[in-house]
Amino acid sequence: MRVLAPSFVLVVAAGAAVALPAAETVRSSEARPLADAVFVRPLYGTYRHCGGSCLKSGALSWFCFAKQSCHLSCATAPPLMKCAAP
Repeated sequence: MRVLAPSFVLVVAAGAAVALPAAETVRSSEARPLADAVFVRPLYGTYRHCGGSCLKSGALSWFCFAKQSCHLSCATAPPLMKCAAP
């Protein structure tokens, strides 16, 4: 029984993560508008170095403003690399 308890917790946690409605994910992306990413390191200002990888494209790298968060979507071709406003 000791071995089943942690496995059950993981299954329940994974089910809760998958159970988010599609409307919630769409609403969260609408709340923070996406801006274009910068692919050359900017000389002026503070920027955040963003990175990620997609299965077909491999490792990707771009820059956003310091207060923006990075957003990568591998569902499109080419992948969508954007910066989300806070």
